[in-house]
Amino acid sequence: VRELKSAFEYAFVTCQGLMIQPRDLPPDIIRTPTPLPSAVSAEGTRDDTKKRRLIEALEQAGGNQSQAAEILGVTRVTVWNQMRKYGITTKQNRFAKEIQ
Repeated sequence: VRELKSAFEYAFVTCQGLMIQPRDLPPDIIRTPTPLPSAVSAEGTRDDTKKRRLIEALEQAGGNQSQAAEILGVTRVTVWNQMRKYGITTKQNRFAKEIQ
C-alpha cells in the first residue's frame, strides 16, 4: 500500500497534464515484471506426473489395484483415492480412463 501511495504521489508531482497517465508513474512501476511460475501450474505438473505413474502401475499390474499399490509403494486406499481424483476406473482387470 505504501508503494502504491508513493507511486501516485510521484505521478502527481511529475504529471504535466490534467490527468495522471501511465507515463507519469515511476519507471519501476511501468516495467512489466517477469511472470513467475504459478503454483497452479506447478501443482498441475505434479498431478500429471502422479496420474501418469498411476496409469503405468495399473497397466503393469493388469488393472490389479493391490499390485499397483505395491509397485508405487503406497496403500491400496491411496490408489483408490488417486483413481477417483484422476477419473480412472478399472473394468475386468483392464483400466480405462474416463473421458472428461
